[in-house]
Amino acid sequence: MKRFIFYDFETTGISPKYDQPLQFAAIVTDEEFNTLETIDIRCQIAPHILPAPYALLVTNISPYQTTNSNLPTAFEFAQTLSEFVQKWQPAIWLGYNTIAFDEQMLRQLFYQNLQPSIYATQMNGNSRLDVMKMVFAAHSLRPGLIKIPETDTGKLSFKLDQIAPLNGFPHANAHDALADVEATIFITKKFKDQDPAFYQKLIATQDKDFVESQLKSFQPMGVTLRFGGGLPKTYRGCYCGTSSRNKNEIGFVPFDGISAQELVGFNDTEIQEAIDQSPKIIRPLRLNNAETFIALEDPTPEELEFCTIVSQSSEFISRVGKILPQRFKDDETELDLPIEEKIYGGFYSNHDQDLLREFQTADWNQRQDIAERFEDKRLVQLGRRIITFYASHLISDVQREAFKRFVYEKWTNTDDKPDWTTIETLKQDLADMEGKQAASSEYIKDLKEFYSEYLGRFGCDLS
Repeated sequence: MKRFIFYDFETTGISPKYDQPLQFAAIVTDEEFNTLETIDIRCQIAPHILPAPYALLVTNISPYQTTNSNLPTAFEFAQTLSEFVQKWQPAIWLGYNTIAFDEQMLRQLFYQNLQPSIYATQMNGNSRLDVMKMVFAAHSLRPGLIKIPETDTGKLSFKLDQIAPLNGFPHANAHDALADVEATIFITKKFKDQDPAFYQKLIATQDKDFVESQLKSFQPMGVTLRFGGGLPKTYRGCYCGTSSRNKNEIGFVPFDGISAQELVGFNDTEIQEAIDQSPKIIRPLRLNNAETFIALEDPTPEELEFCTIVSQSSEFISRVGKILPQRFKDDETELDLPIEEKIYGGFYSNHDQDLLREFQTADWNQRQDIAERFEDKRLVQLGRRIITFYASHLISDVQREAFKRFVYEKWTNTDDKPDWTTIETLKQDLADMEGKQAASSEYIKDLKEFYSEYLGRFGCDLS
């Protein structure tokens, strides 16, 4: 029997690399959406993170809650989530816009807090779906199945806090993680109740091996994608190659962009251009990103012939596979990037995996020793950071001052337009919030008092 884990994060901002979760909620259900467990936990901010004012406002989180010492630290929070994953595996992990955001936030949380597996939701039988992508597919292929609201300007909005109420869910606590989880379950159940056959096709896309077998059999397939603020569109096409560097990345060619005979005659330069140009003739897509690949119910003779021609062009398929990874620099992981951006810099050795597991149950003195024994330099740096954050009594005065300088320089950065919240962006957000009367004067006052006190710990101020 399938097991679902519907989940959601509320966070300090919109950058998975440089922000962090403040709240995690999940509801574990069986196939019939019967609840097996509910979890709703919060944590403190890590001491180098400035929460964005609008993030706190939208999630209705008091700024002082972020430093509440009665809450677990981000490291303890990550440990709890890791244990939760292990407790319920195998399961299908799903939420609303989770592939692009929540999943990335979870990976960074595990990576930066030295959890043994940053890919936990894809390992040990776990898989993923994204209900927002299911809604995109429904809008394109089953109009009316899910009602889509319009904004004041007449554009369709695919935001959960607007879709859920329109479809009958009383979403009074939007942007609370648990309320958003309940809304996501409601929408998913609506799929099953109103169109069971379509629902099963969407659920089947969580199995990347199944999707891969369909694609590589050269069946005409459909996949619904949305770019920017445009409407979701279902592209009818077929598979045309697998990346030689990443078996999860494939080339997908829509039928309406080119003839099959012309396509398979492309030389290497033309294949590269077909991948890079806009609109793309060959679309790079990932099997493990929960795209809604569904075999076409009504392929035309021309579409079937297109797939046959491609399937018989093994040399072309091979060349697509070799060219797909050329979009990325070979030395990408060797660049002098901040530690947060080195998350995909390689898999850990068995030696380091053993140490990561040992790190979870060790005391802080032992953790300090373990941090120096990692082979992967990323883990050494992250381990030292964790010791500095949560066991500062173990570090020297020199190290303590170095940490204060690091935070000061991070928060006062005005040159690089960084992805994290700085004092400059903080001041801009507070002024904007006040000018637009986006929050009560009392809440804005609380924010200013909190930030003044919080910044002062590192010699910074709001003036």
